[in-house]
Amino acid sequence: MAHADDLSGSWYCCYWFPSNTHDGEDPSSYQVTAEQTGEQLIFQSVPNAAGSYIFIRLHVDGIYAAGSWTENTEPEGEFAGMIYSGVMQLILSEDRQRMTGKWVGTGRDLQQQRPDVYGGRWEFSRQPIDA
Repeated sequence: MAHADDLSGSWYCCYWFPSNTHDGEDPSSYQVTAEQTGEQLIFQSVPNAAGSYIFIRLHVDGIYAAGSWTENTEPEGEFAGMIYSGVMQLILSEDRQRMTGKWVGTGRDLQQQRPDVYGGRWEFSRQPIDA
């Protein structure tokens, strides 16, 4: 039986990034599986038909989690299989069923054709065992 503080299991995660096609943000979301060993928490996306993938490594300290992420975008999507990476800091909810925070990472301004640093919101929610 898993310890009450164990964050292993199925989660849904979503982050928002500045849109390249309109004012505002666009979301990117994944179903992920988490494995916790001590204070280390690893998320890996569940395979999807679009071929995108995300890997997240966090250090959990009480209600705080911080770490890095790497995303391989959809090969046929807007970002043509590019790989992005960055860091994030999150706060766990009191019931340990949600995490919310911010990310920062490098990307490419498609209109200006130059690299830039971006940031935005990131949210995780634990999925029921039968989900």
